[in-house]
Amino acid sequence: MEVHAHTHTPRKKWTHYFWEFLMLFLAVFCGFLAEYQLEHKIEKDKEKQYIHGLLEDLHEDTGTLSETINEFDGHLKRNDTLIKLLTSDAIKEHGSDLYYLGRRASRSVRLALHDFTIQQMKSSGGFRLIRNQKVSKAIIEYYNRTVFIDYLNGIESNESDEYRKMAIDIFHPVTFNGIVNPDNTIARPENNPPLLTYDSKTLLRLAGMVSYIRNTKQGLMKAEIEMKMAAIELIQLIKAEYHLN
Repeated sequence: MEVHAHTHTPRKKWTHYFWEFLMLFLAVFCGFLAEYQLEHKIEKDKEKQYIHGLLEDLHEDTGTLSETINEFDGHLKRNDTLIKLLTSDAIKEHGSDLYYLGRRASRSVRLALHDFTIQQMKSSGGFRLIRNQKVSKAIIEYYNRTVFIDYLNGIESNESDEYRKMAIDIFHPVTFNGIVNPDNTIARPENNPPLLTYDSKTLLRLAGMVSYIRNTKQGLMKAEIEMKMAAIELIQLIKAEYHLN
């Protein structure tokens, strides 16, 4: 009977297993580092994209705020004139002005911010990508200013509703309707159309409501002036912190 000799393979040293483990670990670790670096770069690029988008929106906001501030200035002047005419002894001589100013008194000025970028950041969870805490805080504070503006808009809306209820007893509806142009602007009526009443108490009540509307508009104007200043300061802060020219 033939006997076969067993071939004995030499046992691997522990250092061999150690180097195998080390090479495998390094391969996995390097892959992790590469993935981390890629993710970090993507997030950094996205942060830059958001920052540039915010700057564009803020520049647009400063222009829009300048326009609404100018509109408020015109509203305040017209309301001041209307109050004077409603309490004037020569009120019957100013029918055309009264109808024109009376029709415009309840018109509102609404601020429409350019908030595309901040809304995109909120919906996608991108706000966490703004790593600069100083900038992040300033952005939140800037957009939180709209809360107070919305509050004042609500007050003004209620005051304007009350004004309209009073106005129907003072201004003739045919004349009031006739001075509204197709593009929704107001035309000054010709001649000297009379009011429905010249009762002093009724006119004083209307003048008082115009005063309330005027003061609320003044508050809105002040809030928007402050918001415009905040937008300019935020632009400067972002440019300084992110080294943008």
